[in-house]
Order: sequence, then C-alpha cells, then structure tokens
Amino acid sequence: MKKKNPLTHKITKNIAAQIKKIINGSYQQAALGTIDNSGIPMVTKVIPMSYNNEIYLLISDLSEHTKNLNQNPNASIYFALEETHKIRSNNPRLSLQGVFRKVQLKKDDPKFQMLLNNYNKIETGSKMWGMFTDFNFYVFTEHKKIFVEGFGKAYQENV
Repeated sequence: MKKKNPLTHKITKNIAAQIKKIINGSYQQAALGTIDNSGIPMVTKVIPMSYNNEIYLLISDLSEHTKNLNQNPNASIYFALEETHKIRSNNPRLSLQGVFRKVQLKKDDPKFQMLLNNYNKIETGSKMWGMFTDFNFYVFTEHKKIFVEGFGKAYQENV
C-alpha cells in the first residue's frame, strides 16, 4: 500500500475543474518528458490536444522524443501557466505521468482526419504537415497528476 504524500492535498471538484481548463488549453507552455534507451530523461516542447477527454500529440516518428516513446512509453507532460507571481517558483503548474501509445490510423481514415482537423484549430498549419508519412497521433493514458497552485498548495491524484 502506497503512503499518501503529506505535502499534497486531495484533488477537489474546484481543483479538478482548474486542471481540466489547463489541459483544454489554458497554459502558456507544455513539455513532454521521455526516457531514452540509456535511461536518460529528455524534455521537449509539445502542443497537446485535449479531445473527448483524451490527450493527443501529433508528432514525427523521426523525432528523438518519439523514438523514446516507442522504446519506453512511460512519459510525463508538463503544463506551465502564465507566470504572474514575482517569485517564479510560486506560479501554478501541472504535471501528468502516464504512457503514450501510437494511434494506428491511415491518413485517409475519417478518425485521423477528424483528429487532424481539431489539432489544426490549436496549431495552425498542422493540417499540412500532419499528412507527412512520419507524423502520427499518440494518445496519453494518465496514471498520476500533480497540480501545484503555489507554495503549500499542491494536489495529487493517482488514477
């Protein structure tokens, strides 16, 4: 049995609503953390898309982070919100841990086209490069979330 982290609080309905808003696009930057075949972490900027309560990435199979995911699907997504506090470490942020899997769809599949159309709404131009043969959607399955609202205001949930 895992011990509860004494530094975090249970996620309430209000906090869950804030987290959902972040995942739906109310963030300033997002990053993907992967692990290479040597066990060394790598972090890169990404543009996550929330669609039907799932998180998708449209990424190239040629990228290092995608190669890492294909060898080890364990990953983390970090969402940084706008820094409004003078003490930068007191600004809100969200970390999600889980696994990614490649969505096996052909480019002409209606589901791929629907995902691509929705992704293009958050990343203009992706409708063109998303059709390149090396670009695919990856879907995230969340295992843990940690939301830090500020000093002494950390919330955690294991899924």
